[in-house]
Amino acid sequence: MNNKAKLCAGQRLYDPIWVKLKYEDKQLYILKPDVKNGCDETTHPSFPAYERNAVIPVMETFPVEQETDSSIVVNWTKFFTEPIEGVDPFNSKTQPGRNIPSLNKILAVNAHGNHLEVSVQYGYEGATAPFLTTIRKSLSLLPEQRMTPRLHDARVGYDFVQNRRFQLASPGIESQNLITRFRLTPAPEDQQKYLRGKKVKPMQPIVFYVDDAFPESWKKAIKEGICEWNKAFEAIGFRDVMVAKTYAEAGKGFDPDAIDVNCFRYVVSDFPNAMGKHWCDPRTGEILQADVLFYSNVISLLQKWYFLQTAAYNPLAREKTLPESVMKRLIRYAAAHEVGHCLGLEHNFRASYAYATEDLRRPDFAAEYGTTASIMDYARFNYVAQPGDRVTEVFPPYLGVYDYYAIRVGYAYLPKEKAKTITQWVDEKQQDPMYLYGRMNPSVVPVDPSVQNSDIGNDPVASSTYGIRNLQRIITELPRWNKGANNPFEGMPADYKDLQSYYFSYMERVIPLIGGLYSFEERRRNEERKTVPVAGKESERAVDFLLDELLDGYRFLTSEAVQQYAGNQTETLVKQQKQVLDKILSSIVLEHIAQTQAQTGFTYARLLDKVSNRLFAVKDADVLTRNLQQNYLIRLNELLDSKTPTYYDVLLLPVVVDHLTEIKKELELTPDLWTNYLKLKIK
Repeated sequence: MNNKAKLCAGQRLYDPIWVKLKYEDKQLYILKPDVKNGCDETTHPSFPAYERNAVIPVMETFPVEQETDSSIVVNWTKFFTEPIEGVDPFNSKTQPGRNIPSLNKILAVNAHGNHLEVSVQYGYEGATAPFLTTIRKSLSLLPEQRMTPRLHDARVGYDFVQNRRFQLASPGIESQNLITRFRLTPAPEDQQKYLRGKKVKPMQPIVFYVDDAFPESWKKAIKEGICEWNKAFEAIGFRDVMVAKTYAEAGKGFDPDAIDVNCFRYVVSDFPNAMGKHWCDPRTGEILQADVLFYSNVISLLQKWYFLQTAAYNPLAREKTLPESVMKRLIRYAAAHEVGHCLGLEHNFRASYAYATEDLRRPDFAAEYGTTASIMDYARFNYVAQPGDRVTEVFPPYLGVYDYYAIRVGYAYLPKEKAKTITQWVDEKQQDPMYLYGRMNPSVVPVDPSVQNSDIGNDPVASSTYGIRNLQRIITELPRWNKGANNPFEGMPADYKDLQSYYFSYMERVIPLIGGLYSFEERRRNEERKTVPVAGKESERAVDFLLDELLDGYRFLTSEAVQQYAGNQTETLVKQQKQVLDKILSSIVLEHIAQTQAQTGFTYARLLDKVSNRLFAVKDADVLTRNLQQNYLIRLNELLDSKTPTYYDVLLLPVVVDHLTEIKKELELTPDLWTNYLKLKIK
């Protein structure tokens, strides 16, 4: 099968579904309850009215074939041998062809504890030949004794389940999102010891089984990454919470595909990736099983990042083959990050903004704090430090200050669950940037300049400036580092196109500052978020930086020496510069300016004047600058011709019209072939 969907063995694509069984009139019904809505007041006089409007849909029906006083027998074969929407892993995009029922059959059935594991063969009509795959279907009883749920506070990054409860005594709906977490409690005999501040073992540790297929050199690093979280659990009174064993250490009869087993799986693939996932009891948020999928090629991605971000001052990053000590460090870091997701934690993209950019150039600070306040960030490595700074600790921390705090908020044992206690813990930290959380909304330009992917430091302009300087040094010094190669990138962890892409990514991290808004979570996600505008002078500084790079800074990528091995890059650079320019004038940036210009003084007119004054002041413009000029006018015309008006058009478009008129007047002062052409681009 052409595996375009990047599926892999052992992967669970969808969360298990919650079902209930109901026996009535010689029929067994599989019901699919509403996992988000409910009502606990079953004895209230109004409950029948709620029940009439909350009918549980029937998913499947099976006739009862045999019945005794204590049991019934049904034939569930079709439940296992036929694809069922919402249960089977394939969908319209990933299904390998039309299912062939005659090839479907049960391969094995195993029951242990409260779980039933059934392995099924499915047959599909592929493009050229039949395709067989093995599917594992599991039935698992949810815990009879429910875990005490913990309310979600949106200021701390936990995954959550939605929980709406209808209140009949005082009509209304109570919305309570519940964080996802493992059940972690002291044994009854240790509770008082725990409450006196003594460290105790949990009643049930969290065990991860590491795939025996991993290279031997990786296994130790992965185990260390899993157990890294024990430091955070020890800080809240639990020891030996995280346990890591290989499949072989699990003993005879171990089943890595069982629904109640946490595994760290090895995926042999050219796709460089890793992911940590969990599934939980929808009633409480209790995590019942978690998996990490760790792809064999992820090490190449880690090495590429390590090279591009630190090679300018870190000789170890220049090696074609990573030293084993560095490779283990990278694997351990990636393993700990993915296990964090398994524990319920989301990415915290604000964590790296907790550090002052200049502090990242200090060896003592970098050694103590790494590059970010949380391993759950995408901070990566220290691209801010410069040659001569003597920084040697270039990595993110295994666990950051925020991670210890998040584990306390999610996992500290409370004999009686009190939402006020958790809220107080979070309230106490909201003035300290080390503890702030930021989730990133998907958009062309990040909504908040302090919540970005793969950035470090609290000054995007300075951080990007330092990052670009390091790229310039790599381009300059690489022929010396890789002597004898016709192409200095030959055999290195990254190539020229990777470096070029990094250059433009550093530029794009500055764009959210333009008219930007810092946005902070309130306690609940359904509350309005607090926003603070970026100062007008910071918007000005961001625009100046971007124009400097667009008009001149890029030239190290097109030097004569570079063109000898990379070829002419004009077409590629034109496209990438256009992307940056379009993002400067994107709908998100323009909307933010509309919201903030009265407070900051950074207006549409100021933005457009700064851009045009620089773009059209260039004498004897080369092909790259000419394309910038042309693309700028095209983008302004697109704003005027938009078929989907926005609320801020009444503020923006009159400024655009006036601005284009002024540009045309300026062009008329210096008529030539090029300026005459540009005038035709102005409507």
